[in-house]
Amino acid sequence: MTIVESITYLNKIFKTKRWTDKDIDEHVFDNFCNLLNNLNDRARELIIELVERYQWINFIEYQEKIFSTLESVEDEKIENLKTVYLFPIVKFEDEGKAKSGMFLLYQIKVFKKLLVKYSKVEFKYVTKFEDLNNAHFQLKDNEAIFLIDDYIGSGETLNDCLKELKKNVNITNDKLNIICIAIQKDTSDLFVEDGISVYADYLSLKGISDFNDSPILEEKIQVMLEIERLIPGGSHFSLGYDGCEALITLARTPDNTFPIFWKRHRIGKQYFEAPFSREETVEL
Repeated sequence: MTIVESITYLNKIFKTKRWTDKDIDEHVFDNFCNLLNNLNDRARELIIELVERYQWINFIEYQEKIFSTLESVEDEKIENLKTVYLFPIVKFEDEGKAKSGMFLLYQIKVFKKLLVKYSKVEFKYVTKFEDLNNAHFQLKDNEAIFLIDDYIGSGETLNDCLKELKKNVNITNDKLNIICIAIQKDTSDLFVEDGISVYADYLSLKGISDFNDSPILEEKIQVMLEIERLIPGGSHFSLGYDGCEALITLARTPDNTFPIFWKRHRIGKQYFEAPFSREETVEL
C-alpha cells in the first residue's frame, strides 16, 4: 500500500467512524499521516487494517457508555435486588485517588434517577475497602456489588481489587458484577468462567490474533514487531501490555493498546508523536 493510498483510506476511515467530529481529530490524523509516511508498504497496510478496528471513546461519551452498560444488566437480576453497592476498581494502594472508576461513580450519581429499571434499587456508593472487606459486612440475598471502571485490560488491577475485597469471606463471586465501558474479551471470559458477571458496552478483541489464522497471523505479528523497532523502549510494551493487542483509546489510551498508537517513534534523530499519545490524554 503506497503512502497516497494509505492516507486516502485513512481519511475514509475517519469519516466512516465519525472521528472528524472529535475535538482533536486533525491532530490525530496528522500524526497518523506521519506514521504512515515513515513505514514501508506492508507495514502501512497493517496499520490501516488495525485503524479500521480501532475504538476511540471520548471523555464526553463516558456517561452515555456507562449508562448503556448499567441498562444491559438482565431485568430479572435487577428485579431481585434491593441494594447495590458500587465500588471503583482500584488497587489498594490507589484507594481514594482520582481514578476512572471513582469518576464514573460520580457520573452514576448524577443520572441514577434516569435508570428507570433501577427505580426500586438503592445505590450505595463505597470508596474504601475497609467498608466492604471487614467481617461485619455481609451481603443479603437481595444485595449485590457492582465494581466500576472505564476499561479493563489484562485484569491485573481487577484481580488486585478482588483479592482485597475477598478478605471478607462473605463476598462471593455470585454477588460480584463487573460494570465497565470496555474490557478485553479474553479477560472477560476468564472472570465469567469464575462465576463473576461482566457487563460492558464494548468487548475488545486482540487486534491481530483474533482476526487471523496461521500463517498470516505470524506474518502480521512479525510486521508489528518490525514497526515496534521504531519506538524507543517499545519492547517493554510489545503488542500491548501483557500481549493484549488492544485497539482502544478512552479518556487515556491504555498501555494494553499496541504501543505504536500511543508511544512516539523515531526515524534517525527525529521523533514523531503518536496518534493517541498517553501524555496528551486525560489520566483518571
